Amino acid sequence: MARPERFTVKQVCEACEGTGGILALVAKKLVCDRVTVWRYAKRYASVRQALEQADEAMTDMAEGKSLTLIQEGIWPAIRYRLSTKGKRRGYTEARGLDITTKGEKVETNIIILPAKEDD
Repeated sequence: MARPERFTVKQVCEACEGTGGILALVAKKLVCDRVTVWRYAKRYASVRQALEQADEAMTDMAEGKSLTLIQEGIWPAIRYRLSTKGKRRGYTEARGLDITTKGEKVETNIIILPAKEDD
């Protein structure tokens, strides 16, 4: 005989809110083990969907913070944006270019940005 479930699917789905889809945080809210949450997600599509939505919400939040940093002129945020989303506009980054000088390897990071047009 199967033992009764400790939580309703609705309880697990509600616990997913605000967790970023991180099983350990959902489990902490429910006061259970993360494996329990994993089993609910494996068994119920609605729990999987709730975890995915929580994960997407966290990504949206991170993108919002990134936008704020870019607007504030924070160079690492600008560089990251250009090296990822800016690739289709020609912004690229090469990593780990090997240069040999007198038998010694030198590791470098090069950012190649398109030339600015004169205003």
